[in-house]
This record gives sequence, structure tokens and C-alpha cells, in this order.
Amino acid sequence: MTTMHIHINTTHSHIQPYGLMIIMSFIVGAAGMYILNIRKGVQKNIARYLLLLLPLMSLFCAVMLTYITSGGKNYGLSSVGGLIGVYAAVITMGLMSPNKSDIPVMTETATVMLPLMYSVSKIGCFLAGCCYGFEYNGALAIEYSGRYAHDHPAFPVQATETLTFLIIFLIGVMLYVKKMRYAVQMIFIASASAKCALDFLRASHEGIILSLTQVFCIILAVIGIIWLILKMKTHKTKRANT
Repeated sequence: MTTMHIHINTTHSHIQPYGLMIIMSFIVGAAGMYILNIRKGVQKNIARYLLLLLPLMSLFCAVMLTYITSGGKNYGLSSVGGLIGVYAAVITMGLMSPNKSDIPVMTETATVMLPLMYSVSKIGCFLAGCCYGFEYNGALAIEYSGRYAHDHPAFPVQATETLTFLIIFLIGVMLYVKKMRYAVQMIFIASASAKCALDFLRASHEGIILSLTQVFCIILAVIGIIWLILKMKTHKTKRANT
């Protein structure tokens, strides 16, 4: 019985899937944030300006984090840097808004949409052959040929990330729309934890205990837990005062 492999040719003469999926991730993420922000009472002009600022700050931070952590040797898009850029854009627009309650609202809507943005972006990595998985010859192993050909079949970690974060998004947005009290914090913690765990499946992880990305994700997960605890304490205080 022959093990089923997936073959992907990384030579793309016209449309580059990596860039296309990055653009698509911003489109779906920004559109979702805009809809949720308007539903939550954010002024339309603030929500529109966020659409413009979001990709600029996210891409800038994504590139700069890679540049800084590589000691000025490499350029590339860091997912953690992109996340920092999204929240930087949210805080910037929130400070410009006359309604200061817009900052927590836009922070929450960004958190809800980020798993979908990451899910879409990893399709680009999957088709381009970057961020690939460890050497693997089992079912659904990926064989890359063409411009970025690999010597060995790889575990489909990018596709696994796409599916995992799509599930996190679908469950998260459903709970958020239904106004589950701690939905946003759970989305944040789940996303950071999933990113940390899936990084073990990359070829680049071989021979190291924790990657720098995993260290960042652990820090983010701790921040999410603190955020959850503070939210729970705030809720208990409100209940005690009523």
C-alpha cells in the first residue's frame, strides 16, 4: 500500500501565493474587525481609519521583530511581530478616539479576528514551502519541488496551523457573538498556546528546546491568563457592588 503524499510545486510564474494570502489575511481580518467594531458602537470614522493603519503597523512590526531578533541580519514576517502591530494600531486609534471605551472594544474585536488572519496567512506558507514541518514520510506528507524544493518530505505543519486556528476562530467568534463573558481571553490564551505547541512540529525546531517564537508565545499566554484573572476579579467586584 502506497502512502499518500501531497506534491506542491513552489515555482509560481505569475501570482505568488504567499503574498496573496498575506493580503487576504488583512482583508478578512480588517473586514471582520470593522463589522464587529461598528456593532459594538465604535464610530465609523475610527473604524475606517483602523482599516488603513492595521496593515501598515502590522507589517512594520512583523518585519522589524525579525530584523531585531536576527541581529540585523534577516528580514521576514514574524507572526508575533504582526500581532504586536495589530494591537499597536488598535491602541493608536483608541487614543485618538473621543470615546475612550473604544480601546477595550477594539482590543477585543482584534483578538477575535487574529486567529482567522493567521489561519489564512499559513495557506501562503503551505503553498510557498516556507515554515515547513519536520522530516516525515507518512500520510499527507508534503513533497516540495521547484524553486524551493526540499530534500525530504515534510509534515504538513502549515496546513495543521491553518485548520487549528480556523477552529479557534469559529468557536471563538461564536462564543463572542453569544456574549460569553470570558470568550476573548480564552481566544487569546488558546491562540498563544496553540502557536507554541505547533512550533514543535517545524523542521527549524530540531535540536533546540524552545524557539524564540515559543518564548514569545509563553509570555503572551501568561499575559492572557493575567487578563483573564483581572476580568474575573472585575466581574466579581461588580457583582458584589450590586
